[in-house]
Amino acid sequence: MTLGLGFSDGAWLGHLAFMILAIALIAPPMPWMRVGIVLSSIAGLGYALGFANDLGLALWFFVLLVTGASMLLGYLMAERNSRFSSEEEALRASFMDEMTRAGARHLMDQGNWITGRADEILINEGEAISHLFYLHDGAAQISLHGNVVGQVGSGDLIGDATALSGEPATGTVRLIEDSRFWCVSAPKLRQYLELHPDARTVIERQINSALDRKLRAANAALASS
Repeated sequence: MTLGLGFSDGAWLGHLAFMILAIALIAPPMPWMRVGIVLSSIAGLGYALGFANDLGLALWFFVLLVTGASMLLGYLMAERNSRFSSEEEALRASFMDEMTRAGARHLMDQGNWITGRADEILINEGEAISHLFYLHDGAAQISLHGNVVGQVGSGDLIGDATALSGEPATGTVRLIEDSRFWCVSAPKLRQYLELHPDARTVIERQINSALDRKLRAANAALASS
């Protein structure tokens, strides 16, 4: 195929097909990449059959169309089949809301839901954090060198400061009432995010946002005291 640099005789449609494909390949959200491949294939087929009269070119655009449409259909089916309980919906909204439903479902399945009892210690100061916790219902107390410095409640992440880095915990976290939480092994989470860079980008951004909110709240508490 010779498109040339001009846009006569329908060449603009061929240029459009490749322009859409180029944009689709650098589009961050995976669904839009697949939509872009489908649109590019349709434009390419229009050019190959309507202007170039090139059946070989049309065949390759058709193959690209079938591939892109299959990928898009698979994504839509995975999204539709991803189901969440009320607890899981709250978890998804806490720090997975930028992920696809299927992606959030897959990440949730790496962890477990647990009911903890009052006085149970989730994190020990100075020790490597074993899990990242999402506190769905209940409350926990944070202490530093034996002194209570704060409290977390429903909807908060626990261990988010060091779960991804593997560094020792900066404080002790103890449940002060019976609580319901989701947790995932910190080493398993780090390995998972290494294998899923798209998820890593989202989770790191959400965790950093949660840390920023905690720092703001701590600064406000110190200012008021």
